Amino acid sequence: MCETNAEENNPENEHSQKDIALAVRISNIGFEMVLPAIIGVGLDYLFGTVVLFVILGVILGAVLGFWQLVRIASKNDR
Repeated sequence: MCETNAEENNPENEHSQKDIALAVRISNIGFEMVLPAIIGVGLDYLFGTVVLFVILGVILGAVLGFWQLVRIASKNDR
């Protein structure tokens, strides 16, 4: 029981939890960047267009991804 309390109060564990949370957020950003392009592929297939929705999806994904990165960076600067 003492070991559990010592592990919870250990600063190294706190940093590792923050690192894990940041890694999850970055993974979500990657997902936000890729998902619109994948949806674009489906919409192109559905409407019979060549690459119109894929291009729009890539642009939308890039904007969303960079916006999230800026938000994370500004929170870390505070």
